[in-house]
Amino acid sequence: MLEMKNKIKLKYDPHGDSRHAPKDTTFEEFHQANISHISDVQRVLTRLSILLDQQGKVHDWTKIRFEKEFWDDFWSTDFVNSKWYQNHVHTEKHHPLAYCHDDINLLDIIEMVVDCVCAGKARSGQVRPLEVSNEILQKALENTVKLIDTLTEVENNYERS
Repeated sequence: MLEMKNKIKLKYDPHGDSRHAPKDTTFEEFHQANISHISDVQRVLTRLSILLDQQGKVHDWTKIRFEKEFWDDFWSTDFVNSKWYQNHVHTEKHHPLAYCHDDINLLDIIEMVVDCVCAGKARSGQVRPLEVSNEILQKALENTVKLIDTLTEVENNYERS
């Protein structure tokens, strides 16, 4: 996945959280904390959408880069064990049922779902049921948390007036 260099600055402000807000929090402080939190979430979601867009732009690049090998193995009686297919699933992360990368995240899961729905509808006219193990989903969730943690940092310049 393509990385983004600049971290998203989150504003430290405990006033919108019932577990951390000082007991003398004013309505204005509460309101500002809520506005700040909403802005933080919007900026992170925008960054994730950019990453997902970048991921879409390189979707199935191995099908084009190694198209002749793909074609040669396409007719193999053991396609899933062919050299091209194994390279494809070990290089691209949207096939976790064939090979689950250690750094799989929920963006990869979304790519897999979009891939399967589009391929099913365009090639056979139907969408087949998808099942992903809880283990894979949990790994993708944990890695997505790590990704968002890496993309963000807290600015601790809060001063109470």
